[in-house]
Amino acid sequence: MKMEQNVILVLDIGTTNIKALLFDKQGEIVGEARRRPEYIMNEKGQVEQDPNQIWQYSKEAIEEVIEKKNLNASDIQCMGITTQRASFCMWDKRDGRLYSNIITWQDKRAAEYAEKMTNSFFFRFLRGFAKVAHALTKSTKMLTASMLQFNSDYASIRTSYFLKHNPKVNELIQDPKTTIAWGTIDTWVLWNLTSGRVHATDYSNCSSTGMLDPFTLDWNSIVVDKLEIPVHILPEIKDTNGDFGVTKLFGNGDIPIRSVIADQQASLFGQCCFDYGDMKVTNGTGSFVDLNTGDEPFASKRKLYPLVAWRLDGEVRYILEGLSHNTGNIIDWIQEELELYDDPAKTEEMAKSVESTGGVFFLPTFSSGISFPYWDPTARGNIFGISMQTKKEHIVRAVLNGICFRIKDFVEGIIADTGIHVDIIKADGGVSQNTYILQFLADILGMEVEHSQNPETTALGAAFIAGLKTGFWDSRDQLKEIRKVDKIYKPKMSKERRNKLYNAWKDIIRRSLNYNNF
Repeated sequence: MKMEQNVILVLDIGTTNIKALLFDKQGEIVGEARRRPEYIMNEKGQVEQDPNQIWQYSKEAIEEVIEKKNLNASDIQCMGITTQRASFCMWDKRDGRLYSNIITWQDKRAAEYAEKMTNSFFFRFLRGFAKVAHALTKSTKMLTASMLQFNSDYASIRTSYFLKHNPKVNELIQDPKTTIAWGTIDTWVLWNLTSGRVHATDYSNCSSTGMLDPFTLDWNSIVVDKLEIPVHILPEIKDTNGDFGVTKLFGNGDIPIRSVIADQQASLFGQCCFDYGDMKVTNGTGSFVDLNTGDEPFASKRKLYPLVAWRLDGEVRYILEGLSHNTGNIIDWIQEELELYDDPAKTEEMAKSVESTGGVFFLPTFSSGISFPYWDPTARGNIFGISMQTKKEHIVRAVLNGICFRIKDFVEGIIADTGIHVDIIKADGGVSQNTYILQFLADILGMEVEHSQNPETTALGAAFIAGLKTGFWDSRDQLKEIRKVDKIYKPKMSKERRNKLYNAWKDIIRRSLNYNNF
C-alpha cells in the first residue's frame, strides 16, 4: 500500500548494523530494512571492512525499504546520513578503484606508531610551548594543544600509519592533481550515492578524525603536515545540514541529501539535547557520554578534547565526550565465551534475581585499556570479590554495575572539569533497554535518567536535522514535542550507600592499573 504523506529517509551505518529507516512527521519509524556487514580481523589488531560491501548493503537496504512501502522519490522529502565515526578508506574518484579497505576505529595496528608520534620531539615541544602559553593567556586552544596526544582511535594516526606502510599509494597521493580521495564512511557512501559528484563530509565527522582544528574549523595544518597527509585528498567540509547533492538511484527521481552527521552527535540531536548543559549517554557496543558545551569549544584538563556537535547554517555547537569501548561487546562476550546465559536480554532478570553482587566487582575494560580519567592503556578487565558463594547471577549483576560505574566516572569527571551543572541524563542505545542498568545508573549517579522511547535516536537525529532544513518540521520546539520519553528513572539509593560503593569501585580501578602482560 502506497504511503500518502511524505517521509524522511535515513541511512544509519553503525558498528554492527546498516539500517535504512523512514520517519513520518510524528517522528515514528514507518519503514526499516537492515543488513549486517562483516569484519576482516586478525590477531595483530586489524579490524577492517570491505568498502564495496558497505556500499552494496547500504544500497540494498535503501532499495528494500523504498520497495516495501511502494514509494517514489517524490514521496521522500529528503535524506539524512549518519555513520560510525573515524573509520576511513581511500579510492580513485575516476572509477571507484579502492586503495584501502575501511580501516575502522577499532583497528589497533597503529597503537605503537601513535605512541611514537606523541613522544616525538616536535609534539613534546609543542605541548610544552602550549602549556606555557596557556599559563600566560588561559587560552582554551593552548590548553587543548598542551594535551595533544595520538591514539589509534584517531583516523589521522591510522591514515598516516597506512601511508607509511603503503609507499606506492603514498607516492601517488603526493601529486596535487591525484584523483585518489580519502574519506570517512559518510564520505565514501555519499560519493557513491551521488554517483561520484560529491566528495564531502560535515564538521561533526571531521572533528572526530583528529584532523580538524575545532577553533578555526578547518583542517589542522600542524597535525596533517606532521603526519604527512596531503590536504588535497581530503573531502570538502560542509555544514551538518548543508547541500550534499541528490541521489538519483532510488524511486525514479531525485532525493535531496540534507544532513550528514556522526553517530554520537546525531544521537545527541535525536535526544533534543540542543542546549548548553544537556547531557546524554548512548550504551551500545561502547558507552558514550556527551555534554553540550554551547557555542565555544571546551577542553578538560584531564585530556578530553572539544568536538563539534554540529554546525547548522553556520552556527556551531560543541561537545565534550567520554567513552568506554566495552559495554555491549562485554555482554556478548560473556554469552559467547563464558555461556552464563543464552540471550543478553536475560541479564536484566538475572541481575534482579539477587539482592546484591555479593561483594563482586567487574571492571569492563579489555584490550583498549582504561580511558578518562585514569588513562592507562595497560589496564585489563577484572572480576574481584569472588567466593564459593558467588553465583553467576552475582557476576552478571556486577557486570551491569561495572558499566554504570564507568559511566559515573565520565559524568562526574566531565561535570567537575567543566563546572557545568547537569540535572538529568538522557539514555539511549541497545543496552539501555535493560531496566536494571537504567535504575542502577540513576542510583549511582544520584541523578534522574530519562530513557527515550524511540529505539533509533541516532537515525532520528539525522532525520530531525534534514527535516528542519527542508521545512518538514518547523522548529526545535516541535521536535521536543515529537520526542517521546519511555520512563524517567529516579535515584532510590542513599547518598551514604552511593559513596561507599563508588569508593570501593575506585579502589578496584587502582588495583587494575599498571598491568603487565606476563
